Amino acid sequence: MSKFYINHETIGSDGEMFLCDNVQNLVKFDMGPSESANDPNSDSTCEMLVEFICTKALFPLCLTFEPFSGMEDDLERLFKGKNIEYALRFEGLKNKRFPVFKLTIEKPSSLTFVLQETFWIATCNNFYAFSFRDNIVYKPVIEKGWFGREKTWIWPHFDMNGASTVLEIWHDGDGFNLYTTEPCFSTIEKLASYFPVGTSIVNNGD
Repeated sequence: MSKFYINHETIGSDGEMFLCDNVQNLVKFDMGPSESANDPNSDSTCEMLVEFICTKALFPLCLTFEPFSGMEDDLERLFKGKNIEYALRFEGLKNKRFPVFKLTIEKPSSLTFVLQETFWIATCNNFYAFSFRDNIVYKPVIEKGWFGREKTWIWPHFDMNGASTVLEIWHDGDGFNLYTTEPCFSTIEKLASYFPVGTSIVNNGD
């Protein structure tokens, strides 16, 4: 029997960038497999994603991720071979640009294939996030660096206006944050209902 945890979290961690007219409607959870931390080779997060998305067929969904530069041709061949719709863009400033893929995933077999071929990228500290509409955009962010100098970064922002949900994979691949404005995902109990019957769900309040 699968065992996962779901915890309610507070909005406001470093790196969270939202486009949201009413942040009070935005809810955050962290979710992950309960035992994968003891196994560095575990693919439990992938299994959790498949169960969460496929049990009630939450398709189509979007995947936005940042591969390493130089991988674009190989990834395009993979996606074309499986008839997976995708777009490739290059974000950044001047000569410091990086590739960003946006995929549209329409069925369980495509989701499984994409996770098998690309999830390792998420474990390498690269941005990797699912959403139920195309609401992830890249915008400049100005921060102060060494000696008080301002530096501009291009950073993914989540447009959470309207009905929106984003699942951002952690940078070690061992779980993810779920951000939502949708009532159907707004509580731990509602999220638990998207897993197969018999799945064990725990939280810090248990």
